[in-house]
Amino acid sequence: MSRKVRLGFIGAGSITGMHLRNLREVKEAKIVAFSDPNIDSAKRWAQEIGLTVKEGKTVFADWREMLDRVGLDAVIILSPHSFHCEQIVTALERGLHVLTEKPMVVKVSKAKKVIETMRKTGKVVVVSYQRRFMPQFRFIREQIVKGNLGELNFIEAFVGQGWQRGTAGTWRQDPKLSGGGFLMDTGSHIVDITLWIAQSKPVQVTATITNNGAPVEINDIVGIQFADGKVASVVTVGSAISFFEHHTFVCEEGVLRYEYGKVIVGKRLPDKPWGAEWKEVEQSEMPPSSNPNRHFIDVVLGRAENESPPEDALKVIAVTEAAYKSAKLGQAVKVGL
Repeated sequence: MSRKVRLGFIGAGSITGMHLRNLREVKEAKIVAFSDPNIDSAKRWAQEIGLTVKEGKTVFADWREMLDRVGLDAVIILSPHSFHCEQIVTALERGLHVLTEKPMVVKVSKAKKVIETMRKTGKVVVVSYQRRFMPQFRFIREQIVKGNLGELNFIEAFVGQGWQRGTAGTWRQDPKLSGGGFLMDTGSHIVDITLWIAQSKPVQVTATITNNGAPVEINDIVGIQFADGKVASVVTVGSAISFFEHHTFVCEEGVLRYEYGKVIVGKRLPDKPWGAEWKEVEQSEMPPSSNPNRHFIDVVLGRAENESPPEDALKVIAVTEAAYKSAKLGQAVKVGL
């Protein structure tokens, strides 16, 4: 029987619920403590899972005190973005594995520090990019890796969300805590899935952004050029009325399209230069689904290779950092990798 992995939460905001739902299905995961500056939030989540609420033993206002006083194997970091680097590095140095929410960190230099510490300590860092574990995106990547539609040459990615209104007055719109706006937050998922499927080194970025009256940037248009010649357009709109997302992957012999949870495949008809055959992919044709929490436990227990490592998160923050610089300078910027 596999051993239990004792988990402590650093940060206990609203996103905690999603992680707890994922962990309910992982029998090897044992949640033993929560920490949050708002200790009432830590208490609420402890009660939610039936954990005995005891300040200084199972719930803490100070995450460092939790690390000092609780026997842990790993931590899940759900704090504001700017805190991630210190918390990840400290946890690794304490001999703990780490699952962290996106973005892993808010600067390239901090990403490199995380990677250096991870390699030095030999512990695991998994970044919670859930699209990597969704059947639809796994199917799309598999088709491209196998070359079933020829060489990938263009990617279009779009996400819209009522983010500006929904996060007004919170830490997400405080640049000192968030490190950026919509591109840094929800947009991090979109940049990541673009890079993950492109499987090529991003070398140059051109970006236009606007704050739309907010303290941080809200709407972004980011062009990415890759080392092998393919290009991508990433558009993130935080002033939308609600959430919606779509992706298009253009290959030599066809197109893969994701929208509203569906995947559509278009294949070029050899006898019709302007024609194509389109088909919706059935769920049964896609790989099985998973989630970052389940995957994290599998990696910690040595049952899986890390499919969302910090080296990939470094590329995401490098593109994001370059986009902010490009928008400020009004010119193309090299990606700092």
